[in-house]
Amino acid sequence: MLLDKLTTSIKKMKQLDIVENAVLDAEKKAQNEAAYKALVGDFHKTVKKLQQAVETLDYSVTDETVQYLSDGVENLLTVISAGIVDAEDLSSARQYINRKVNPALVKEWKVYYQKKTPESLSKLNTLGHLAANSETAAVIRANISNGGEWNGLSLSDDGKNSRLELFKSAIDEIDELEESLNLSDEIKDFIVKVTTKKARVSDVNENIIRWIKAENLEERFVINFST
Repeated sequence: MLLDKLTTSIKKMKQLDIVENAVLDAEKKAQNEAAYKALVGDFHKTVKKLQQAVETLDYSVTDETVQYLSDGVENLLTVISAGIVDAEDLSSARQYINRKVNPALVKEWKVYYQKKTPESLSKLNTLGHLAANSETAAVIRANISNGGEWNGLSLSDDGKNSRLELFKSAIDEIDELEESLNLSDEIKDFIVKVTTKKARVSDVNENIIRWIKAENLEERFVINFST
């Protein structure tokens, strides 16, 4: 009698173990699926950001980085086996993206940014003082500065546009400002001297005075003694 009860209890315990393992397996399966979905989602956003950068700017990446991206896709595709997320393949795909794809994209953008911005900032330093709105130059400068990090390009500083879009807009605004002013090389050289505090009274010739008056900039230029 006692032996029968003990045997029955053991069977029930085994059944409970089976049920518990099944629950744990289901939870683990759900966790893996959620992690895979998040990884694919992040990768997709990265590719979309890269696509936008290439389409809106004179931006491109090296063949090596393109290969990393292609391999990243292949790794993600191998994660699913027989309709189930393989935990080891998921870990491997995540490591590849974090160690190869993402660092390469960060490096590529840094190189591009360092080459792209000096010319634009130089123009801004030269022409920003002539902008109709005194705050325009500050906003443009901030948008260029905020576009310096690849990982932050999807963020928004105005609640609407991404930092990548704001960066592109800032570059365009500088070019548009330069075109709208329609400055001669002589006047540009004069503005550079004023901006760098190297302008002298002898630099203010008739052409410069005529331009200052035509643009109603008399109140924007002052004369100081050098120390």
